[in-house]
Amino acid sequence: MKGALSRIPATIAAKIREYIDTYGTYRVEAGLNRIEGNYLFSNVGRTNILMYSLVDRLWRTAKRAVGITRKITPHWLRHFFASAGLSKGVPVTDMAEWLGHRDPKITYQTYAHVMPDAPQRLRVVMDSVFALDTELSLPLSFEALAEAA
Repeated sequence: MKGALSRIPATIAAKIREYIDTYGTYRVEAGLNRIEGNYLFSNVGRTNILMYSLVDRLWRTAKRAVGITRKITPHWLRHFFASAGLSKGVPVTDMAEWLGHRDPKITYQTYAHVMPDAPQRLRVVMDSVFALDTELSLPLSFEALAEAA
């Protein structure tokens, strides 16, 4: 769990640690419909495969506990996550992977409206590179790209 928490925003990681300190985790052993590991939640069948209805029930209970009355659904949170990341420059390919989209084109078609300044951001980057204000460190050689094409 520690490795996973280092890959998410510190504020969210702190809330997850607080939850684990208070409620612990749910241990799932390997078996049919089970992926071994420690989980924050389990479904009604005591496995780690979450059904939408369980997530919805847990979410509604958590909202009620903290006094949130606004209609915010788990699906709304998913859109917020994607929109916030993409609008601040997270690559579409990364976001597609996190959202579970098979093709980044799905992500782009769904969220293009939150990236209207992408062409301007690219112009700023390219101006900075060509003015030698920014140093590039590219991981691939151009020869490798040409050979792959």
